[in-house]
Amino acid sequence: MNICKLVLECIEQYPEDEPIFIEDIKKYVIEQCKNDNKQESILKNINVILNRLKNEGIIKAEYKGVYYKPIITMFGEMGLDQRKLIQLKYLKDREGNIKGYVVGAKLFNKLGLTTLVPNVTDIVTNECKYHKQYDKRLRVYIIRPKIEITNENYRYLQFIDILDNKDNIPIDAQNADEIIYSIIEECNLDFEKIIKYARITNNRKVLDKLFVLAR
Repeated sequence: MNICKLVLECIEQYPEDEPIFIEDIKKYVIEQCKNDNKQESILKNINVILNRLKNEGIIKAEYKGVYYKPIITMFGEMGLDQRKLIQLKYLKDREGNIKGYVVGAKLFNKLGLTTLVPNVTDIVTNECKYHKQYDKRLRVYIIRPKIEITNENYRYLQFIDILDNKDNIPIDAQNADEIIYSIIEECNLDFEKIIKYARITNNRKVLDKLFVLAR
């Protein structure tokens, strides 16, 4: 089996300016070589091949484990779209499965709760293995969730985090409570499920706020 050919086949499937993760390349090659009993050797060859392709300018390395096919324009070479990289790395995979969500001042600004424009994005994500880590390259703080984030629960967990952070972020919107609680209707959230997830995540402060709201 020609490993270099398989690596190139995998890379060709991606549009230019699309993040290509080394894990996805390895997964593709191993799948094609699933009957081969030399998988450890194959994986080592992939690293060598990617390094050679990088030196030849066929791909660029954004940082460790992330590549892309560069776009050359009349103004020069375009870099990788950072928003796409953040999306795929921390928020949603290529199959559409949610694995993270934005929290903190960036979210509050988007909701119109604050005029504060932070230069760092806070993301709760399944990709965070420790309590909190800083991705300096993407200027993103990633936070480990209290429970695994799924397509079914992420909006509930995000809403709970909004309530939890309400007293910690400067809010200058006059109708802050109206904005926050309109999310329940806009996202079609079930109030009992909000309480359920607040209990599961052991968020006493949010539970107290919800019980006051329910009166």
